[in-house]
Amino acid sequence: MSKLRVGIAGSGGIARAAHMRGWKAVADKCDVVACCDVDESRAKALATENNIPSTYTDYRVMLDKEKLDIVDICTPNMLHHPISVAASQAGAHVICEKPMAPGSKQVEEMIAAAKKAKKLIMCAQSTRFNGQAQTLKKVVDGGALGNIYYCRAQAIRRRFVPPRPGFIKKALSGGGPIYDIGVHILDLSYWLMGAPKPTTVTAMMGTFLAKREDITGMWGEWDRKMYDVEDFAVGMIRFDNGAALMLECSFLLNMKERERFATHLFGTEAGACYPDLEIYGERNRVIYDEKVSYVPELQGHVEEIKSFVDSVANNKPVSVPPEQTLQVIRMLEAMYKSAAKKGEVKL
Repeated sequence: MSKLRVGIAGSGGIARAAHMRGWKAVADKCDVVACCDVDESRAKALATENNIPSTYTDYRVMLDKEKLDIVDICTPNMLHHPISVAASQAGAHVICEKPMAPGSKQVEEMIAAAKKAKKLIMCAQSTRFNGQAQTLKKVVDGGALGNIYYCRAQAIRRRFVPPRPGFIKKALSGGGPIYDIGVHILDLSYWLMGAPKPTTVTAMMGTFLAKREDITGMWGEWDRKMYDVEDFAVGMIRFDNGAALMLECSFLLNMKERERFATHLFGTEAGACYPDLEIYGERNRVIYDEKVSYVPELQGHVEEIKSFVDSVANNKPVSVPPEQTLQVIRMLEAMYKSAAKKGEVKL
């Protein structure tokens, strides 16, 4: 069987630092034959570092010339939708960095284009694939927590604003920490809860610190004038099974820790936390705390690509169903709507 031909759209940080590790792990099944970027120097750098034969500055030209089996989208958020639709129409399967798109209508169109072309599409929600997440999912699915009725999810940082325009300019990102780090912890939490149907969202958010010149950044300075997204958001999501989830996201928060990326699940039999993998419960009137003693070493970006390639090669459903990704985007989109109207939004 010939190898699958892969093209990478967007040759910046996430492609170089994370996705290429995944493609190298499946080199027996895939060849990365092309990459593109509007910045030609970035495309050429990625190609030189990884022996990629062809480079382009226009994804449409790449799709037209290369006859790709898979397109890996690593561009700023606002470009995910047009590239994904074009890739599906060109007959390629699509794996797309998170968020799949900053709007539910765009995600629906991406899914529809893939279905029409009879191709697969998957959001690269890498957090689901690391060792801690895979282990905790087994604990939850085994019934150790009982009925999960509440989740507290946090993706909060003290002073870590990504200084690049693709994260702080709404025209490129669609939003701030909600779409950068919040999407990861919400997707993980939603998946661990069993993906119930969301029904209502109530949220507040704002840009409280990011415009201030007296606020520093541990990743360097950012353009305060360019910054036009939120730097903090909090929201409560209700589900049709009666459960609720509280989500907190921030680049800049006056907190003790440098960063907290965690989710706490509370069930009728026990509670658990990620990434610590501790379980809290009571048996026979004895209160206990337990900690998982072994976690496999799995790199999220590597495992997600391995999983996606397995689905393509064996014609089976992807491990991150696009319908779940759509619900995640609907929830995040509803947080913006709720904050704007200062009231509850129904889904």
